[in-house]
Amino acid sequence: MPLYSREKTEEMMAVAASGPTQVYLIFGERYLCRNASDQLEKVLLQAGGTLHSIDGDREDCQTTLAKLRGFSLLPGRQVYRVIDTRLFHSKQVAKSIWDRAQKAQAAGKQEQAARALRAFVESGGLTPAEYEELPTMPASEWQHLFGFAKPGGDLNWTASLLRSDQAQTQAKAAADPAESLMATLESGLPQSNILILITEDVDKRKKLFKQLKESQSILDMSVETGASSKAQKAQKAVLQDLVQQTLAKQGKTLASGLTDLLFERVGFHPVAVVMELEKVIAYVGERRQITREDLDLLVGRTRQEALFELTGAISAGNLAQALKIGQRLQENGIHPLAVVATLRNYVRTLMLFRSLLEQPEIGFQGSMSAQAFQNTCLPRLKEREQWKKELSGHPFALYMQFKTASTMNLLLLGRWLKLLLKAELRLKGSPVQPEILLQHLLLSMMRRATSKE
Repeated sequence: MPLYSREKTEEMMAVAASGPTQVYLIFGERYLCRNASDQLEKVLLQAGGTLHSIDGDREDCQTTLAKLRGFSLLPGRQVYRVIDTRLFHSKQVAKSIWDRAQKAQAAGKQEQAARALRAFVESGGLTPAEYEELPTMPASEWQHLFGFAKPGGDLNWTASLLRSDQAQTQAKAAADPAESLMATLESGLPQSNILILITEDVDKRKKLFKQLKESQSILDMSVETGASSKAQKAQKAVLQDLVQQTLAKQGKTLASGLTDLLFERVGFHPVAVVMELEKVIAYVGERRQITREDLDLLVGRTRQEALFELTGAISAGNLAQALKIGQRLQENGIHPLAVVATLRNYVRTLMLFRSLLEQPEIGFQGSMSAQAFQNTCLPRLKEREQWKKELSGHPFALYMQFKTASTMNLLLLGRWLKLLLKAELRLKGSPVQPEILLQHLLLSMMRRATSKE
């Protein structure tokens, strides 16, 4: 059987309608996988049957296989859908899963972080009893189990997440579930039983993957990530398809230019794009076309990095970009006082890091690599308990902030704090329009030469 790409989803659905296989593997971007699974379930159950949804994080694989092998008393097809299956995890995909866990943790999404972290430790073959050993695991063992170097910094967050996650207590020791599934398929299943497996990451070198590719159906819903032109083009194509599908269902259209504006505000988050668009559709009611006013009213810039893009533009000395981002933030309902508060915290952090760099024992050099920073500077910095909170971020983020701080001088940063204080007082008591005051603040900060104001 062929491995279907995302663009050939409809082709797979047509084949499933005429003669389905008994196992479907759908992997890639999470929302796209769930959307494709929903379509497939409708096709498979069109003539009647029952859908049995199983959470892969809490699944007992042997129980699922027992159900697949048995005959149900219920009429019609019996479709067993396993969400977040762990059958295809290995150290070949461990780095991808680890990055996903870190990203979710940094964004404060504890449930997502815990789910990814469980998948990560299981990809290395760890048992629940060994979960809490992750932070203290020797670097050589980490490399052996997961296939990449152990990250620097404090990893105690992993133990606390896994400890608080009750799902780990439900884990059951059993034979390799992938081997068990292959044996089950070879012995044959009742024709009315169908298995759908959904996951974000797969190791294509696994025997199970190769077997499913040969005799069952696989749908690849992956989307290239990153900021390259190729990745951006692929991401935009996915979002455009979702927008067109969502609008068509409701008989709506977007005014010219609004599609790109929607993407810019939401970023590459397929589920968020659909949800934000559905919210606007519900608001406009019977009106057919969605206008710029509707979008401005209901869809703000949901990407959390919006304010951080502003600090990046200021640090890079890009005045045009800073003014553009400042205007965009206000258009999306972010008050200038919130912008000032973010900039103040940013400048204070830079002042602290610049002051720490003045201490010779830290040993930081602007030309050093991120890995060298994690191995040499970060352990010395962590010894300063009074700055524990400020130094608790991701090692690479800290490295970039120290790198930026090394290009600044304390006089300039002190001047910036004075400008921010003046701007805050003016925003609270001046009759001048807030957008003008914010523009003046940014212009003043970008003028690096000292002056009396």
